[in-house]
Amino acid sequence: MRLSWKNAAASGFAALAVTVSGTGATAMGVAPGVRVANSASVGGTQTVTATHTPATHPADDRTFVSTTATNGTETTLRVTLDANPDGSPLKLSRAERDRIAAIVGAPTAGREAAQKAPAAAVHPAGPTEKRKAPATLRCDRNPSWSDANGTLHARFNCKYSTINWGYKISARVKSFITSKVNERGVSWWNNGTRKPRNAGHVVGKSYHFHGTLKPVRHGDHVQFQDYMTFRVNIGGRTGTGSITWAADVKAKK
Repeated sequence: MRLSWKNAAASGFAALAVTVSGTGATAMGVAPGVRVANSASVGGTQTVTATHTPATHPADDRTFVSTTATNGTETTLRVTLDANPDGSPLKLSRAERDRIAAIVGAPTAGREAAQKAPAAAVHPAGPTEKRKAPATLRCDRNPSWSDANGTLHARFNCKYSTINWGYKISARVKSFITSKVNERGVSWWNNGTRKPRNAGHVVGKSYHFHGTLKPVRHGDHVQFQDYMTFRVNIGGRTGTGSITWAADVKAKK
């Protein structure tokens, strides 16, 4: 799996942690003053990991998580397969687990790899902990960032004191989505002050998600984040999936 980037110097994206169970989702938001664990530095090497997480029953391995990190960006795709109708544990063979993990992202070596893989998480930075500087979003430049899960666009439109953003799900992920996509709507902060959330959408998987953050002026430090959930069918197994992303930028003319 290979990623293509434009204007990578403007990137400052990271993942937020989302837990999916059944048909719902709960997000852990990245509030101002927090950092994402295991985030890559700008210009760093792309890393791709995939895990499947055992549920309460050791045989019920039905959650698969694929995280891609490169150039300061991290995107997480999570899929939780449905339990058996009678509530009994979902039993997958090693071959089936690896096949589903390969479709979700990168194949894993089994439960041992899942136990050793670092979990993506957000947590407040301690008083002595250094946080990465926000990326620079230049006036009227239109960078886009693409990975295996989708493409994110963002620009600082200084003439109108706004940041415009857009996101499209990748063809690979759309190939196993079987429902409309439920997007919560972007939450954002300007210089540490929470602002009204963008409107959410319940739309088809090919929709170009988009919104506007305003007002944003030269020198403002803006953090924004979103997540979306959907139903999936992977190799005949149904479940619920999510895509998560977040951004930390400084607006510059």
